[in-house]
Amino acid sequence: MQLNSRYRRQARWWAVLAIVLSTGGVTASEPEDELKAATVLSFLRYSEWPGATASDRLLAVGVLGRPSLVATFRNALEGKQVDNRLVKVLELPEPASACCQIVFLASEKPADLRPALAAALGMRALTIGVSKEFLELGGAIQLLIVDGRMSFEVNREALERSGITISSKLLRFGQIRKGGKGKPPA
Repeated sequence: MQLNSRYRRQARWWAVLAIVLSTGGVTASEPEDELKAATVLSFLRYSEWPGATASDRLLAVGVLGRPSLVATFRNALEGKQVDNRLVKVLELPEPASACCQIVFLASEKPADLRPALAAALGMRALTIGVSKEFLELGGAIQLLIVDGRMSFEVNREALERSGITISSKLLRFGQIRKGGKGKPPA
């Protein structure tokens, strides 16, 4: 008798958990979110922004997309120092809502990416995304998982348009796309 009621309680608990997860009541992070944060930190450390001065106190990383990714980025990046500047993570409710050195676009939808990339170009921000079409839409760096490892591709034209310089020490770990792709966002 006791065994039966224990199984019923467990079954109810699992049913409630399934309902909460399926309705979005809990925002779960993806397993590779920590890797994405570490990769963004590397880009912060090995990049130079046009017009940056010694008096700049913050390096802002804007995240447009999943709230769980914002939380992971905050836990992994916020408060870290890069060249005597503190890293600050901002959740961007819309593409042009803040001035950031890096804009991370977590969306896979081209309709979300186009306006965000156009706004980032005006900010002279380094754009990093995960969408398969990210580089073709004008993004600078696409993160991808290859054989269980984080890798990246760089759209050289988009990087040049942004005016940002990334150290060859970092770029040697990724793939460079040189031409014909990465038209400026409209």
